[in-house]
Amino acid sequence: MNIADSVRIKNRIPVMSVVTALVVYVVAAASTYGLALLVLLPCAVIAFRLSSNAVARAESTEHGFRKSFPLSPFGASYGDFEHVFYHSRKLESEILETVIRELKKKTPVQSIDPLTITDSDRDLKSRESRLFLRADAGQTQRGTTITLAMQMTSFGSMQSVHWWVLGGGYIDRNKRFNFAAYAGLTLWFWIIPYLKDEYDMLSHLRTVYPSSYNSMDITTRVRCVHEAVFGAMVMELEKHGIDTSDIKVQRAQVMNITVSGGKLNVGNLVQGAKNRIAGGLATSMGVQA
Repeated sequence: MNIADSVRIKNRIPVMSVVTALVVYVVAAASTYGLALLVLLPCAVIAFRLSSNAVARAESTEHGFRKSFPLSPFGASYGDFEHVFYHSRKLESEILETVIRELKKKTPVQSIDPLTITDSDRDLKSRESRLFLRADAGQTQRGTTITLAMQMTSFGSMQSVHWWVLGGGYIDRNKRFNFAAYAGLTLWFWIIPYLKDEYDMLSHLRTVYPSSYNSMDITTRVRCVHEAVFGAMVMELEKHGIDTSDIKVQRAQVMNITVSGGKLNVGNLVQGAKNRIAGGLATSMGVQA
């Protein structure tokens, strides 16, 4: 996966960024008789090396993580849904076949490939690998990749289908430069979470290009992929006589997803549902608003 590809966006380090960093270093060195460089330069080297490791792991064919952010290489979640249902027979393969058929029919996605992701958390006695399914939904003209990830599991006769539609920006050279250049000032705020495997460094190096056209493209692709998966789920579950009223409510929420400035907005449907639940609980408890 080439996460450095910005397609039509000029991915460069602006001259002003370099000049500003040089001015900061010169002023810091002059005001401390050069002692500040003993902190600034080592921190910059450390940040650059750690960021390089994060990018290399994301581009590797061996997908792994430590404790948190298993899907980080594919970007941020633009909606994830889990549907749990009961059936006496395992339906994983049939659901997957229907999902693939619907994706091929309705979108340019042509396949879903198995993806093994390994958790190498240092507190585990041994590494743990889990199987996901991944479909590449292409890249916008401004460098945002769209990926569908799925996981199907069971608990007795209860079965779960969980899927994510992820949007990943390109590695921004300017962000990466600033991340290293100013590490002497910022490293103290993120190094402890990083050492505890609670810091998603990759998200601080990537850019989902904040333009109206890119937001339109992302929203369209995210909705289309979700709609295809929801359609396949409803079709397959109803074929086996399973109630689909809950998943149809979730399906309606997808149509209210918008993206602005690289950020997801699920709209008012979810909040409205929360308000109705809260109102119902208040009524049952004899509480008036």
